[in-house]
Amino acid sequence: MQIDIETKNVNSMPPSMLVSAAYDNNSKSAVLKFYDPKTEKLIIWRDETGHKPYCYSRLAPDELEFLQERDDVIEIKTVQRYDLMKDKEIDMSKITVADPLAIGGTTGDKSIRNIIETWESDIKYYENYLYDRRLIVGKYYEVIDGKIKPHDLEISDQVKLALKSLLWDKVDSENMVDAEEFKKFISEWADLLNQPIPKIRRLSVDIEVEAEIGRIPDPKIAEKKVTAIGLKGSNGFDQIFVLKTEDTELGVNELEKNIKVTFYDVEKEKEMIKDAFEIIKDFPFVVTYNGDEFDLPYLYNRAERLGIPNASNPFYMMRDSATLKQGVHLDLYRTLSNRSFQIYAFSQKYTDFSLNSVSKALLGKEKIDYGLDFDQLTLYQTANYCYNDALLTYDLTSFNSDLLMNLLVIIARIGRMPIDDIARMGVS
Repeated sequence: MQIDIETKNVNSMPPSMLVSAAYDNNSKSAVLKFYDPKTEKLIIWRDETGHKPYCYSRLAPDELEFLQERDDVIEIKTVQRYDLMKDKEIDMSKITVADPLAIGGTTGDKSIRNIIETWESDIKYYENYLYDRRLIVGKYYEVIDGKIKPHDLEISDQVKLALKSLLWDKVDSENMVDAEEFKKFISEWADLLNQPIPKIRRLSVDIEVEAEIGRIPDPKIAEKKVTAIGLKGSNGFDQIFVLKTEDTELGVNELEKNIKVTFYDVEKEKEMIKDAFEIIKDFPFVVTYNGDEFDLPYLYNRAERLGIPNASNPFYMMRDSATLKQGVHLDLYRTLSNRSFQIYAFSQKYTDFSLNSVSKALLGKEKIDYGLDFDQLTLYQTANYCYNDALLTYDLTSFNSDLLMNLLVIIARIGRMPIDDIARMGVS
């Protein structure tokens, strides 16, 4: 993902878990996002090694002279790479560029992979950066004198005993080609997968939008008012913002006493959204249900329409998803639509992927149904409906001792990919 991020030089960082990566358009460099379990905040680290995007071609440098004329091509040089098909080293041209879009990501001639046959040009730049630096998402690191250093936390004696009884005592050294190498690899994986997973501080977000019979609000246009914003966070954070729309009764408060409800006059929608943005910025992780397609782009575009400066907007829109400039966004609709999660993790307890169906199957809870059109609800009914959706979304990440969050971290460790990418794509 390519986003605009405000970054500062990080010369030191306590042991923190690497959770995500991105490409910063401002500094033209990779940025890494670390979660500090003690402060429960994200630390944004910007690359200062001069690493640049690149790809490979079988064409010789003199055959690629036409690329040298481009401003975004930094260098073309001959390097040796191992060809697995031929089982030998071969010469290839390494094309280093200034911008990932010069490699791929566009439909025109700006992207080199659209012009010539290339290798390693389909890998997202920030993932390429992780591979080149041998950085593993889900692993702990610290920053000392501006440099990233691995920091392995001690695994428990219970795990060590289990490994010994289940594995080491059963390794047959005589019938194994290299028992020591096998033990080395198993130890590395055991240490990685058994690194403790911290309690990740997060906020679920759900919005309601002014109703219009027979028409779904378009998040790209965002012409209808946001009537409610439900926020459910870690450590007992419960907040709901409601817009006092015209001719709507207040109704009866059905919410529990710990849930804070704030009402805004109809002309104060801008202030309501700005207040929600400040809360969202305070959380390192934001979870939604179909937030890539609706909630986040609607809030982003509605804020722009109302004149809220982009600097105050925590979101960044991409081609087919939405993220946060400083945080990590997980869209649970995409996660739970994944067949691997549906079948293997949750035993196919749900067959369709709506919030109601998934919540009913996994939580035993459902969306609220008042039996009324949305524009007929009282203000408190709107508040209750919206907050309940935010609560269901949050509970999908917290039930069974944070099972889903822990699964995402473990799969990220295995897949060597950012947690938000893992949450959005198929795994097997």
